[in-house]
Amino acid sequence: MDNRESSTEKKSSTINMTVASPFHAMLQPDPAISLNSLENEGRDLTLKEILDLGDDSLGLKVLLTAKQGSWLGVINTILTTCGKISLEKVSNPKTGKKKLGLRTFFFHDVLNIKVLGEDREARRRLLKDIYFEKQQGKKLLRKKLLPMDLQEKCCSNIPEEEVVPGLIQQLVSEEAPEEKSSPALSPPSPARLPRPSKWVIIDVVDDSYKKALSMIWKEMVISLGITGLGVGRSGTLVWLSVATSSVIFHFDVAKIGVSEVMEGGLGMVLQDSKMVKVVHDCRALEDLLHHQLNLNLCNVFDTQAAEIYLHLLNHQGSVPLLVPTLSSLLTKHLSLNIHHLFPDRQEYSKVDDSLWLERPLAESLGERLARDVMYLRELRLEQLDMILVDLRQIFEVYLGAMRDKDSLTVSQLEPQVVPAEVQRLGKQSVVSVKEGGLPFIQYSKGAPNPRLWRK
Repeated sequence: MDNRESSTEKKSSTINMTVASPFHAMLQPDPAISLNSLENEGRDLTLKEILDLGDDSLGLKVLLTAKQGSWLGVINTILTTCGKISLEKVSNPKTGKKKLGLRTFFFHDVLNIKVLGEDREARRRLLKDIYFEKQQGKKLLRKKLLPMDLQEKCCSNIPEEEVVPGLIQQLVSEEAPEEKSSPALSPPSPARLPRPSKWVIIDVVDDSYKKALSMIWKEMVISLGITGLGVGRSGTLVWLSVATSSVIFHFDVAKIGVSEVMEGGLGMVLQDSKMVKVVHDCRALEDLLHHQLNLNLCNVFDTQAAEIYLHLLNHQGSVPLLVPTLSSLLTKHLSLNIHHLFPDRQEYSKVDDSLWLERPLAESLGERLARDVMYLRELRLEQLDMILVDLRQIFEVYLGAMRDKDSLTVSQLEPQVVPAEVQRLGKQSVVSVKEGGLPFIQYSKGAPNPRLWRK
């Protein structure tokens, strides 16, 4: 009798993740009924009835019909605040072809949900994840497995006040793989600006989101990067990365919701006129923000546009046909190689778009997102230096305008008149301003290229 009681107490103290709800009990197939007949009959539920089930909806095998088509899958996540439902183990009901990762649908796109049964393995796993999240907090990141000496070195350089609560630091290694036979794998050139040493994921609007915003607002220059499915006015933004001088924040827009991410305070950052936002090709992000959220980027430095402007200045006003890629600019201006940009030695274009929707995000993909933004602030400085070459040469002319003349000539100069040397430079090219304050260079007919006098 005592053994039975102790056994009962032991069972009651253990959480059973496989206990089915009354609704799930209704879905258990009768022994006399085949699984095919159950799937053929199904059970139609409204979206509201699915939401009312709460956690009991997790693990249900459903046929979801949306405006984009019908999909078989297992309910993985329901985000009421974002108005989204995600399915795992997704397949096309007509062809049986499986889709990688999660597939997310907005509530307003869902037309019908037919429950076909339940996936016990998925339900057990999902309920277990929910239990441990409630007990220990959500952890999307794992710390990189580094040698102890490197861990101590990296941890000692992380200011305590910059640690985002609830998230584990992810260190971004700067070293290229060691290959003695390849001289191209030299370490990157010394950084002109502090490079972020870690990245973290922000997947909910809570204290970690607010802490990230407070760190972003302290910066004068930040860099932005985006990843999504057909990003633009009709596309879906999945990840928005923001790099500061010390840390890179990956905002999980697909999970939080683009409206929630922007309304939480990030939208004010993007529209702030004082903070510089460095982007490589801002067109798609601006198109999405403008048409989906009625927001516009402000005070942008686009490294792709800057490179086109440099080409225009150096080639007598001609414009290149194709836009430069970010990797080509980082190689050209910062002397980085492919192993600094892609640590896993795979080109960015080879990543399947569906992988960006998988949760938790693979560590290698998080690293790629970080590499897209961590060098942009340095690239901006290099491009600005090249754009300001002519201005610096004018400064040199000014320095010698009196210094290099004899005393008699200097006594005859009129300080209010532009030095003759600068006037001669002005005859080669004239910088004008159109209506609206946009500058452009107007070349005199037959005048020599103003860049020919560059040293």
